[in-house]
Amino acid sequence: MSFYLSNASKKQNLVWKGVWASVSRCIWDQRNLIVLKNGLVDVEEVFQKAQLKSWLWMKHKVHSFTYSFVDWILNPMLYIRSYN
Repeated sequence: MSFYLSNASKKQNLVWKGVWASVSRCIWDQRNLIVLKNGLVDVEEVFQKAQLKSWLWMKHKVHSFTYSFVDWILNPMLYIRSYN
């Protein structure tokens, strides 16, 4: 329920959960890099990977997803709101 958009449809919430899962995964991967391989915190890298992973997830899981990567980067909420 923490990641549920109350004013969105079920399909919109499915997309939102995909974005949330992508972001969480990228944060976890960065954490593992830091803890297990003595990596450094790189917020920009986490953000860029989350954008890419969420776009790839949408591209492969949502059949009606036709946004380019650039469009997704510029305004992901536009797509989430338009998905019914």
